[in-house]
Amino acid sequence: MSRKKQHIEAFTIFEVTVVLAIMGVLIGLIAVSVNRFNEQLKMTGDINQELNEWFAFRSNLWSELYSCDSINSQGGELLLFENNKVIRYKLEEENVMRSTGFDWQDTKTKAESIRLEEVDEKTTVIFDFKWKGDLMTLSYYFEPDVKNKINDYFAHLE
Repeated sequence: MSRKKQHIEAFTIFEVTVVLAIMGVLIGLIAVSVNRFNEQLKMTGDINQELNEWFAFRSNLWSELYSCDSINSQGGELLLFENNKVIRYKLEEENVMRSTGFDWQDTKTKAESIRLEEVDEKTTVIFDFKWKGDLMTLSYYFEPDVKNKINDYFAHLE
C-alpha cells in the first residue's frame, strides 16, 4: 500500500528570505523618515523658543521705555527711570542682563552693544545684536511724556 503524497502549498526558504529582506528595507526607510521628522520638530521647537524669548525681551523693553520718565547711559549700563524705581540693562559676556534692584536677571538675549544716540535733542535707544550671523539693530525712539516736557521747559526758563 502506498501512501498518497499530499501536496502542501508553502513558501520556499528563498521566498521567505526575499520577503524578510524587503521588510527590512521598508522598516529601515520608515525609521530614517521618523528620525528626520523628529530632528525637524526639535529644530522648529528651538527656533520658536528663541523667537519667543526675543519677542518677550523686545516687548518688555518697549513697554518699560514707554512708561519711563527719563533714560541715561552710564558705565555701559542703560538706566530707565520710572517713578521711584530704576531699571538697569547691561551686557555681560554678550548676554543682556536686567535689574530692578540688587539682583541681575538674564534676559536670554544676546547683544553686541547698548547705546544712546541723541540727534536734535531726540534720544534713541539702540541695541546692536547678531542674528544668524548678521549684525542687526533694534532701535527705539524715546520721547518723554508731557509732564516731563513741561518740567524741562520750566527748568530751562530759570
